[in-house]
Amino acid sequence: MNRELEKLVDYAIVDGYITDKEKQVLIKKAQASGFDIDELEMILEGKLHEINRSSRPQVNKCPSCGDIINGLSKICPSCDYVLNSEPVTDTETLQDDIKRLEDSVYSLKAVPKPGASGIFNAVVLIIITGGLYIVYKKLIKKESLFDRYAPINERILAVTQMQTGSLQNKYGSDQNISNYINKLVTERDAIIKKRQLSDTISALAIFAVIGLAVYFISLIDIPAPSASKNEESAEEKTERNIKQGRISKSKLAVAAMEDSAEKDVFLVKIRDMEIDSLTTAGNYNEALLLARQIKNTDDISREMESKVDGIIEKQIEDLVKQKEFAKAKERAELASYPKNQYLLTTIKIEESVAKDAEDEAKAKIKASKKKRKK
Repeated sequence: MNRELEKLVDYAIVDGYITDKEKQVLIKKAQASGFDIDELEMILEGKLHEINRSSRPQVNKCPSCGDIINGLSKICPSCDYVLNSEPVTDTETLQDDIKRLEDSVYSLKAVPKPGASGIFNAVVLIIITGGLYIVYKKLIKKESLFDRYAPINERILAVTQMQTGSLQNKYGSDQNISNYINKLVTERDAIIKKRQLSDTISALAIFAVIGLAVYFISLIDIPAPSASKNEESAEEKTERNIKQGRISKSKLAVAAMEDSAEKDVFLVKIRDMEIDSLTTAGNYNEALLLARQIKNTDDISREMESKVDGIIEKQIEDLVKQKEFAKAKERAELASYPKNQYLLTTIKIEESVAKDAEDEAKAKIKASKKKRKK
C-alpha cells in the first residue's frame, strides 16, 4: 500500500466508522494505484476492529453521507438522513438538561426592571456618611453597591453553574455541546454585566442631579435673619446692596436716607461701582462722563483723575488688541500728563511689533509666490 492510499485509509476510519461513500473512494484509489481490493478490505476491517476496541470516543456519523451529526440532533444536517439507531449519548436526557439551562438564562432576561429607589437610597447614604457606606457595603457586607438585580443574579448564577457543571461532566467530550453551553454562559454574563453598567450609570446620574440641586439652592439669595424684629433701615439696606454689587437697588435704598452727609458717602460708593461696571462692560464713554461729573462735583480730584486714567488705559488695551493704533493715540491724549506719556510709549511699542509681524508675513507671502513661479 502506497503512502497516499494509507493516509486516506487513516482519514476514513479515524472516527471508528466508514461510510459507503468513503469505501468507494478508497476502492477507486486502490484500483488506480494497482492495489488489491480484497487486501484493502482486510486492512480496513482490521483497523476498524482495533479502533473500536480502543478507548477513543466515537463520533456520531451519518451512515449515508459520512458528515458528523451534532449530538443534539437525530437528523443529518447535510442530507436529512434520519437516524434509526440511538445516538452515542442519551439524547432525551441531554435535551432536558439543555432546556433547563436555556430556561434559567431566559428567566434572567424576563426579570422585570426594579425601581430606582434602591440606587437613590444608596447614593443618599454615601453622601450622608461621607463615603463610609461604600466601605460598609463592599468590605463588610461584601455586596454590590448599586446592583438592583443582585439577589436575582446570585440565584441564577448558582443554578446555572450547577447546570453547566452537570452538562460538562456528562457531555464535555462533545465539542458541539460544549460550545453551546459556553454560548449560553456568555449570554448570561452579558445580561448581568449590561444591567450592572446601567445601574452604575443611573447612580452617577442621581449624584449629578443631587449636586446640581445643591448648587442651585446655594445660589438662592436667602436674607440673613435680622437680630431684631424691626424693619431694615435705609442705611442698612443701602450698605447690604452695595456689598452685593446691586447698583439699581442701592440707588433706590439711598434715596430713602435722611442724613445728607451719610447719603453723600454712599452716593460716592455707588458711583464708583457704576463706573467700574461700565468699564468692565466696555462702555468707556459713559464711564468717563460719570467719572468727570464726580471729579467736578466732589473734592476728590486726584482719586477721580486716577479713575479716568484707569478707564482710558483699559480702552487703549482693547484698541491695541484690535490694532486701532491711531484711535488709541487719540484716547491717550485724554489721560493725565504722566499717564499720557506712558500710554503713548506703550502704543508705539505695540504698533512697532505689529508692523514687524505684518512685514514678516508679507515677506513670507512674497517668498512663497517666487517659489511657485520657479
